[in-house]
Amino acid sequence: MAINRSAISLLLLMTRMNKLLFPLLLSLPLCTLPIAGQAQLVFGPGTEGTASTLDTIVAVVNDDVITHRELNTAIALVERQMRQNKVQIPPRADLETQVLERLILSQLELRTAERNGITVDDTTLNTAIDNLARRNNMSLTQLRQTVEKDGISFAKFRDDVRRELMVARLRQKAVDSQIQISDQDVESLQTQLAGQINPAGSSGSTEYHIAQILIAVPEGASPEQIATAKRQAENVLAQLGQGGDFGRLAASVSAGQQALEGGDLGWRRVDQLPTLFADAVLKLQPGQVSQLIRSPSGFHIVKLLDVRGSNDPRPEAQTATADIERTRIREALFRRRSDEEWEQWLRRLRDEAYVEIRLQPARSATATP
Repeated sequence: MAINRSAISLLLLMTRMNKLLFPLLLSLPLCTLPIAGQAQLVFGPGTEGTASTLDTIVAVVNDDVITHRELNTAIALVERQMRQNKVQIPPRADLETQVLERLILSQLELRTAERNGITVDDTTLNTAIDNLARRNNMSLTQLRQTVEKDGISFAKFRDDVRRELMVARLRQKAVDSQIQISDQDVESLQTQLAGQINPAGSSGSTEYHIAQILIAVPEGASPEQIATAKRQAENVLAQLGQGGDFGRLAASVSAGQQALEGGDLGWRRVDQLPTLFADAVLKLQPGQVSQLIRSPSGFHIVKLLDVRGSNDPRPEAQTATADIERTRIREALFRRRSDEEWEQWLRRLRDEAYVEIRLQPARSATATP
């Protein structure tokens, strides 16, 4: 068994760095990269540091391991950003489970990219980092200072950007290259948007700030597993009804990629919402949560945090939805479908991997073949 001797890298560097890196990934010609890049960059094995031989192994992931030191480092950084984002920190056991699962998935992504011969050369990496600095009105020196201010060496930062570009190429190869958006798909969404009126009676330029909690259902789940997940989701919904904090519950139990950000999915137009969310969101007022929404991934609970851009009285604004450019519609459909299929692909990757959890005492040792 090959021991992973790398310390955890670039974990939740800072919210501002996430915002810096996401436009970079969107700008690169090497692939089409929808929304997921932000969440992925904040987790994963780095290239610096050596784990002590006395360090406890908390998980075996195929031929690699994750150590307790790596997990603790990750958790400390996660807690820091949760405080910055004013998300209530969940119980330690829940946080350990969530962060460890992120580390496992990141390790699987990287190894899968390597097995597929995916690489990023220095020229591409240098161009990416130069673009990152330029797009954020920074010199390369200023970017380096921003990174090092948060205790991350610039060499490690480069390694993490390289790793994230590899995962972006993996996504392009495994998912995005298979997606086709037909003219009929575009016309169908145009018709759907033209007929939708949001709670404020506003135009298609309205944006919705939403968050979600996902209680996952395994692929090929038995009726018993589905029933168990539904009961858990209903319990979460009941806690919310009794005044439970949405962000804290998301960080504790959600299987979504944004769980540790309180489930926050950010601002999106209707055409950018996951298909199953759109109708539910349009029925909500800010601060309200939906009933359970069933999808192939499991059971979702969506909260509408806020709405903006909904009070434009101009006549042309009221008909803007019907006049949305076909290119924008096509791109929105692509992003939506890519996100959905990438999530499913990652779940299969996780289900097919050998993962042995050794975390103690919060979780007993288990293994999945």
